[in-house]
Amino acid sequence: MIIHMVEGASEEQADRVIDRIVNDYGLQCQTMVGAGSIVIGVKGMAGIVDEGRVTELPGVDRVIRITEKYKDASRSFHHEDTIINVNGTLVGGSNLTIFGGPCAIESEQQAVDSSVMARDAGVDILRAFVDKSRTSPYDYRGLEIARGLEIVKVMKEATGLPVVCELIDLRHLDAFLEAGIDVVQIGARSAQYSPLLEELSRIRTPVVLKHGFGNDLNEWLCAAAYIMSGIDRSGKNTGAGNPNVILCYRGIRSFESETRFAADISMIPLVRGKSHLPLIADPSHSSGDRALVERVSYGFVAAGANGLEFDIHSNPEEALCDGRQAVREEAGRIVSRSRAIHALLAEGSESGIPAAVSK
Repeated sequence: MIIHMVEGASEEQADRVIDRIVNDYGLQCQTMVGAGSIVIGVKGMAGIVDEGRVTELPGVDRVIRITEKYKDASRSFHHEDTIINVNGTLVGGSNLTIFGGPCAIESEQQAVDSSVMARDAGVDILRAFVDKSRTSPYDYRGLEIARGLEIVKVMKEATGLPVVCELIDLRHLDAFLEAGIDVVQIGARSAQYSPLLEELSRIRTPVVLKHGFGNDLNEWLCAAAYIMSGIDRSGKNTGAGNPNVILCYRGIRSFESETRFAADISMIPLVRGKSHLPLIADPSHSSGDRALVERVSYGFVAAGANGLEFDIHSNPEEALCDGRQAVREEAGRIVSRSRAIHALLAEGSESGIPAAVSK
């Protein structure tokens, strides 16, 4: 629910509206102050609110109910782009942020070599995946968590970059946070596992939420809302809620067998229009082939993605996990040309050329 105050409404009038929402219905409010106006967003199961008891208050202009089920993630609820600060690296808004590095940590030497290669290519945030969720139990599934997290620390020291690490098991969350993981990633297989998403609502560490194999847009953004809302099973707001969610598009399963997943480029401007959250895209897992990664990256950036996440490996031919889709020398060219495309589109939108994303 969005409550628009009349132009020139006082803070005292807005506070009175908030008091009614909080005291009468047990919900929480978020205040957004614009040019001469105040907008109040109601968080939680706002369907229980009696509109008449709100509109009768002094200073209230109108009440609008948000129909999307992913309210916290909706641009209707939060009009401006969300920008997330990851230890000085900004994700979202007009920024283009590159996530890159090995798909999995195999050994300390491989991890450090790949990390240095990623840093030298111009990557902003380093992939450092300890645990891997694999289709077959015979595939490489990563190191023991304790040893993997030790190597992550070495990767950070070697590069000076913040790291993103995929969380598969809730039992490992505390270890991740204690190890200084800067961004927690939720993979496609876990994208709708609500107990995991609910637990992430209780921390403030940024979360990258991958697009599930078969998720439509509504399901994906509802998963983001689980992390953001802090709503318990009774529908009450617990006071928790993690606003630092980064969406990552990787495509869905289709009948096509030549690529790993089908990536619909039109999803990028569509999601940017529907949600205020930063949106990055994964050209490695969508294409599954390093020969395709570069061009797919440029397509995602041109469509308006806020960034990319792709696999970089120092020796992909010997990789234990997804070596076929990992790039090596190409990484620096992908980063530099992606930034050039992003800058060109930004300049074009200021000079009358249609912007990559319609907001």
